[in-house]
Amino acid sequence: MEDEQISKLIPFLKERGLRITPQRTLLLQTILSLKGHPTVEDIHRKIPHISLGTLYNNIKLFVSLRILKELPYGNGLSKYELANQPNHYHILCEACGEIIDFNFPPLKELEHVACKLTQFKIHSHQMEVYGLCSTCQKHE
Repeated sequence: MEDEQISKLIPFLKERGLRITPQRTLLLQTILSLKGHPTVEDIHRKIPHISLGTLYNNIKLFVSLRILKELPYGNGLSKYELANQPNHYHILCEACGEIIDFNFPPLKELEHVACKLTQFKIHSHQMEVYGLCSTCQKHE
């Protein structure tokens, strides 16, 4: 599955004039293997031989190319996920910062109303739900 996703991303990178370096390939493989929503620090723990600066620069590049989506929630540390995920929303634990995906039908009517009220051309929306995960509830 991971190899299949990487093989789809490589032509995408090439089309945008990016070199397919071993570091970029390893970075994408690591993000896929970590599952969930890793921080740059989580990624660096898995591939410590790549400098934090290189990781930040490539992640910033991948976000700008819409390969990754940045989730700047919570404690000041951004988390990341692949941008080509099916539409979903996020539930965030206010205590530990855990992010869980949940699938719910897209709220297209919300985008339609926002367009009508503001005259904006709406491209997308995000929704977060905040609470306490089951682990943190036990420590309350």
